[in-house]
Amino acid sequence: MFFHLIYSHIYCSFAQLFKNQCYRHFYITNIMSKSIRQAITYGLFPAFFILSMLFTYFGMQYDIHSGYLLATVALSTAAVTLFFERIHPKHKKWTIPNNDVGTDFKHALVSMIFLPQVLEALLTSVLLVVALNIAKHVGFELWLNNWPIFLQLPLAMIISGFGGYWSHRMLHEIPFLWRFHAVHHSPGRLYWLNASRFHPFDTTFSYLMSTTPLILLGVPDEILVFVTVWITVHGLFQHCNIDIKLGFLNYIFSMTELHRWHHSLKMEEANSNYGNNIIFWDIVFGTMYYPKDEEASEKIGLHDIEHFPEKYLDQLLIPFQWNKLSKKEKLNEIKMEQEPANIQE
Repeated sequence: MFFHLIYSHIYCSFAQLFKNQCYRHFYITNIMSKSIRQAITYGLFPAFFILSMLFTYFGMQYDIHSGYLLATVALSTAAVTLFFERIHPKHKKWTIPNNDVGTDFKHALVSMIFLPQVLEALLTSVLLVVALNIAKHVGFELWLNNWPIFLQLPLAMIISGFGGYWSHRMLHEIPFLWRFHAVHHSPGRLYWLNASRFHPFDTTFSYLMSTTPLILLGVPDEILVFVTVWITVHGLFQHCNIDIKLGFLNYIFSMTELHRWHHSLKMEEANSNYGNNIIFWDIVFGTMYYPKDEEASEKIGLHDIEHFPEKYLDQLLIPFQWNKLSKKEKLNEIKMEQEPANIQE
């Protein structure tokens, strides 16, 4: 909330001073020194990630409800990414809304807020009994509760990341599943809010694959809260339109530099970097794509469907109308190919 108030004050002040929006962004961006730009580029995400983890840790020490902690982290991350997208964007073209904000907001309500709550409640109620029975039969706790938090959390992310990696890869490589995941790849730009643009089936499938192992192993609620904080902060920064570079940290996190390749129009580039929150399993299975001598193109989207529906409800129905839409796309291509020939005649 603090960052949101600062952003609102700065934005409104400049709006009054400069009526032209393009000039306003140009002015704000150019008054920053090179050293400040570099500090934002290389330090913003690591600093905010660490602060979010510390905030969560101390909040739990003072018995603050996890729901309040997670809400504060989510809103703060959204405010910070929104603010820095304005003053330090990666692509200026991506700062311009493309009839997508309303749709992405609806996706956020369903896929980021409502569905995870429902799925967590269902999984916990069903699998907790199974986890207790497994521990009873083997005669010991499956999870390493005696490990310190800073070791339990990476272990939980690696285990969760394995299911997340394979669910994401299947969503790309199995044609039927791709129909659902295509919703996430449909935007022509990346910015903080479309981190939540997922079809409900996609969200459910990925959540079950990544979270079920943690519950079966008996991972304590405290660690699950840290996992959620990691996913929230990383996800919003992963899709943000901020000029961020992580250097060697790209071999730990699956952040913006890597994820922009994943949204490429080229299949060989898009079918890579499947890790949602860590890049570990991409390294293991050889799907990490990180060319050092070039950057991902700002032209992103779907390689197979050019005119994807923009409205939320239409996007929910698109997996069930895929063949019809694909046929329409092919007819449009044929029509466009015939038009130059008709003009020449």
